[in-house]
Formats: sequence, C-alpha cells, structure tokens
Amino acid sequence: MRKYLSFHPEEQFSFTSEELDMLDALVTRVVGILDITDERERDEAAARILSLYTPGGRSFDEVVELAVRLHKQGSTPGGRRSDGPSPERIRTERQRRRLSKKKT
Repeated sequence: MRKYLSFHPEEQFSFTSEELDMLDALVTRVVGILDITDERERDEAAARILSLYTPGGRSFDEVVELAVRLHKQGSTPGGRRSDGPSPERIRTERQRRRLSKKKT
C-alpha cells in the first residue's frame, strides 16, 4: 500500500503507521490469494482495498473477501472492465440490520 500511495499522492490520507502496516498486510493477502504477479494488477488490488477500507467500517476479513470477489468479477475501483453482469451489492452487517428493521 505504501508503494501504491507513493505513486498516487492524490489518494494520500492521514493514515497512522499502524493503519499503513495493516493495509500493506491486506494487499499482501489479496495478492497471495489471487496469485498476482503483474505490478498493475497489484496496484489495482491496492486501490480496491483503499476504496473498501474505512476506519471502524468493514472488518479486515470482509475487505479481503470483497477485494478478491470484485477482482474475480472484473470490477475496478473506478468502474467496470468486464461485460459480465453487475456484481451484487455488498452490504455490511450494520446495513443489513438497519434494512431488516425498516422492513418490519
């Protein structure tokens, strides 16, 4: 993640060193799961993780799961790169609880 952010200063946020370590670990996990060797795909995975991560939001496992699923579906952080059907909307546990309360 640090390497990705060094090449994309417009996406620099005020992350703590602990958050950057965690984001680096998430990128490494996703790259390992997907067996990514291409640097552009690695940057795409880092951008996807950055777009999915919010402090206090999704768990780290959810971020990894979503990043892997979106990569396999061909979705990119800024749009879509495949002609397949749009991915199903992914909701957090908090959103699911809120929606179930509204229905009742």
